Amino acid sequence: MGRTMIVHDTRLEGRTPLNYNYVFLVNGNRSVASIISGVASHARSCGGLDMLHIFCHGYEGDLNLGERVCTGVERGGFGLHLGREGLGFHNVQQTTRWNGLIQNIVVFACAPADTAPGNEGTRGDGQRLCGELALYSGAAVIAARDTQYYNERTARYSGGRSVGNTIDFGAWEGPVYRFDPATGYPTSITPGAYNMASPRTM
Repeated sequence: MGRTMIVHDTRLEGRTPLNYNYVFLVNGNRSVASIISGVASHARSCGGLDMLHIFCHGYEGDLNLGERVCTGVERGGFGLHLGREGLGFHNVQQTTRWNGLIQNIVVFACAPADTAPGNEGTRGDGQRLCGELALYSGAAVIAARDTQYYNERTARYSGGRSVGNTIDFGAWEGPVYRFDPATGYPTSITPGAYNMASPRTM
């Protein structure tokens, strides 16, 4: 059986799925450094994690940073609303503490792997951020390009498995990528739907 852990920033509303070996609840009062340290500690104590799931919001904006204009269309790729400071280019290198401890990281958030036109090489380059997360952490990173929905849309995917407002992302929306821990480059994949009863599957 694989060793699994979930980090749930509770500003993503809903009850935390509990079918993990380790459950770590965080919010805006906890620093990103503390979250990274806590994950590393848990991973080290159990001999490493096969799967880390991160549940949080993703930062989105209507900015073309290359041309310095507002586009009027919300796009993702601006980092993760995780902990006090959020996880982005300013602190992703701290995940080196996970190197050698985690095999796979799956990010359940809105559009973390999005890069809108004009945002290549800027703080809105989600593809690059996910690639850097893979490189620094030494784990394969699974993340989606598009806004993700949960609970209210699970009925059309799976007969409505969510019980008591427990978060269930169901099927993925839009393209999903696996970012290689050796190169940081993405490969398009087709993972299965999220399954609360068996979080070992992607």
